[in-house]
Amino acid sequence: MTLGRAVRARIAEPLMRATASVALPAARTSIGADAFDAGFRYEALLRRELDRCERLLGRSTGHRSVRDRRRRAELEHRRRLAPGRPAAGPGIPEVFWHGPDRVGDGRPVVVLLNGWTASGLVWPTALVDRLTERHDVVRIDNRGTGYSRTAPTPFTIARMADDVVDVLDAIGAPAATLVGLSMGGMIAQEVAIRHPASVERLVLCGTRPAAPAGFAPGDAVLADVMSTPARGEPLRDFVERSWSNVVAPEFASARPEAMDELVDRIVERPTPRAGVFAQLRAISIWHGSDRLRLVRAPTMVIHGRDDPLIPVGNGMRLAQLIPGARYVELPGVGHIVPFEATDAVGDAVVGAP
Repeated sequence: MTLGRAVRARIAEPLMRATASVALPAARTSIGADAFDAGFRYEALLRRELDRCERLLGRSTGHRSVRDRRRRAELEHRRRLAPGRPAAGPGIPEVFWHGPDRVGDGRPVVVLLNGWTASGLVWPTALVDRLTERHDVVRIDNRGTGYSRTAPTPFTIARMADDVVDVLDAIGAPAATLVGLSMGGMIAQEVAIRHPASVERLVLCGTRPAAPAGFAPGDAVLADVMSTPARGEPLRDFVERSWSNVVAPEFASARPEAMDELVDRIVERPTPRAGVFAQLRAISIWHGSDRLRLVRAPTMVIHGRDDPLIPVGNGMRLAQLIPGARYVELPGVGHIVPFEATDAVGDAVVGAP
């Protein structure tokens, strides 16, 4: 890292933390939420203009910006992972997905939407294999993660919801069952509100409603999940240490193979700090819980009783706000419900025997 980049990183990190800490309470008021929405739109406009200027400069000088080089590298990764799928262009989703380029005739579609900092890779193999027996399974890399790291910023939960519909259109799926964990559950709710015809069912795990109905964990928990590796600490050790703090207390020792798989998936394609904070900003300004009355899709809310990151009361409140929602509370389960209670999530999608 150059000196200039190091200085910018030291300035940007506390600035982004401060922004998020202000946004979360401000978004609970309509005036604050509207102000942040307007700010995001203005910032997005400025970034688009900056990108356009950088491209023009690159064409005229032959010099490519760091952002452009990263974008090109990511598109090459996409081409290797999905050789028959266009990586970019008009009508191509800005996000990458793991799964079929086109869905099969008559097979139901399941879209897996992961949470803050986690890509579409971070789903248990046992769950994906079980669902694939009867469904076409699509795992989306949300903006900022996986192979969608260079998708345009800033973005909102609503923009990520639109990404889901863009992917459904691209694969030829008129509708799907959406399974969302944490931030992924927020995206799934937003899809159901904005694009009701695209949603057959909702399975919402370890998530919360939008402001003002949802509520956050304590400052100590947030500080823990936003921490960075200690000096000299290997990435894998850091990931295991930090994610162990959001599962149930006995999970890591009782299910070491599941914990190892979780860590393996995260380390395979870690989320950069820029993506972490871009997603946190989107979560922080998400608002409009009154709109949940518009959800018409059959909904199951699954929440771990020992969830330290999104306290269990959020799941209860969410089930109250969505008409006809069914609520399932799992004792001895923390925040990472698909890994901690894989069978329960699978049963919610395919139906328990």
